[in-house]
Amino acid sequence: MWQKNNGKSETEVLQNLFTAYLTTAVRRRRNDYIKQAVRIQQMEGMTEDIPYNQDQRAEEDMFRGLPLPMQLEDSALLHALKGISERERHVFFARVLDERGFESLAEEMGLGYKGVATIYYRALRKIKKKMKELRK
Repeated sequence: MWQKNNGKSETEVLQNLFTAYLTTAVRRRRNDYIKQAVRIQQMEGMTEDIPYNQDQRAEEDMFRGLPLPMQLEDSALLHALKGISERERHVFFARVLDERGFESLAEEMGLGYKGVATIYYRALRKIKKKMKELRK
């Protein structure tokens, strides 16, 4: 696992492609989420005098506490993300969404560089396995 992935074997090429796909999917969803949040804030500013629908408010309150993965459209990816531990999810999202390095995550979590890297790559492997099972 700690050998350098030079992308020469078929397995390494597939791993690199999957990692790129997963990273791109999560980043795109993050950007869509941010754009939607900005639109909602702009609309709220324009509609402050309009009475608020209670059903809509209850639904928004319910989703407000949920993390970004709960709002993903790809059900296989969502299910796979639910299947990993909270710690793995934290490292995965910090690495993919916040683009943080293993060093800063290691310092934050009180682990070593290799410990955080292991958590990240284990999470990737679990997500890949779960998505493969669900797509069959």
